[in-house]
Amino acid sequence: MSVFLLLLVTTALSVVMLMVLLSLARHAVAGMRAWSLANALAIAALPLFAARGHVPDLLSFDFANLLLLCAPILMYAGFLQHLGKPVPVRRLGALVVVSTAALAWFHYVVDMTALRIALTSLFHGVVNAAMAWALRRSAHHPAPHPNAARYPARFAFWAAAWQVAGYGARFVLYMGNLDADVSLFDASVLNVAFVALGTLALPTLTLGAVMMANADIIARTTYAAEHDYLTGAWTRRAFSRLAERERARIGRGGGAPSVLVFDVDHFKSINDTHGHALGDQVLVDIVLRAGSVLRGIDACARLGGEEFAVLLPQTGHADARAAAERLRATLEGGAVRDAVGGLVRYTVSVGVATLDGGEPIASMMERADAALYAAKAAGRNRVCCAQDGAGAPAGGATLQV
Repeated sequence: MSVFLLLLVTTALSVVMLMVLLSLARHAVAGMRAWSLANALAIAALPLFAARGHVPDLLSFDFANLLLLCAPILMYAGFLQHLGKPVPVRRLGALVVVSTAALAWFHYVVDMTALRIALTSLFHGVVNAAMAWALRRSAHHPAPHPNAARYPARFAFWAAAWQVAGYGARFVLYMGNLDADVSLFDASVLNVAFVALGTLALPTLTLGAVMMANADIIARTTYAAEHDYLTGAWTRRAFSRLAERERARIGRGGGAPSVLVFDVDHFKSINDTHGHALGDQVLVDIVLRAGSVLRGIDACARLGGEEFAVLLPQTGHADARAAAERLRATLEGGAVRDAVGGLVRYTVSVGVATLDGGEPIASMMERADAALYAAKAAGRNRVCCAQDGAGAPAGGATLQV
């Protein structure tokens, strides 16, 4: 393949990548704008390189090189933004200015093509090394969120690392042979290979960026489907799925789970007296405070309205009762401020149930719910346990709720 055809093919690839990025723009993924602009610059630069000798050097050399220097800088900035890291704008800008000035000097003042190639390789190698360094943690460390995929970051990391190796080899080769008579359109296998390395770098990195953006969109969508929009607690459906998973674990030798079902005492009165906005604050405060007393494997869910549930994996009756009491006491100490700065306190009533043998999860939830109603009937701000007969009237009949 000739260099001219390679430039045109890579331009087409950059167009495709830009269209893919634009199709994801509505999801507001961090870094998307920088990645898109990087490809737009490449789409403008590559045809100018291909037109060298047919258009003024100011366009085919100076302007084209400036665009192609800015493109990887923008890719790097996009990765930093996506990873939530600061972008060193001044240092990157200074790098582009110095590199552009050096290329112009060794073109118009001292014409040394091999040295220009070496300097360009050094620039791209440094930027790709910075990209690989920024991506290394996401690529090789455990994902911070169960829905976060590490493969896209690994792909982008190795794409950048591969570029560092290639540009490093190119830099060493041309620095060791500064008198070489070379040109952009040299048809030698080595020149075509190095041009391919440089022109295909951006589409490859963009593919990694698209994969990371797609993983981010999937993670956010999954999180939104599984978590309550107000409090961040698990949804009822997600809670049921987690509970069924714990039930299945019993058959593999795991301990039985327990569940705490609780709601806010006199919540309607809070809403009527202070407004629904403050009632929402109470719900958010509950989830935050509940998280302070739960273990990492416990799951807090909002079942609806002011009713919540906590799943305690592999937790027996006595430990579940103790956890419920800690939760009740913690929430009893909770308070939110109203519009005038006053403290509005609240309490919760808690029902506890432990899975009994092979009973369905729904049955355990019904028993916990019955215990919750028994706690309310007994005066509120207390814990009642299904295993202690809470919610069962004299004679052992099941309380209908």
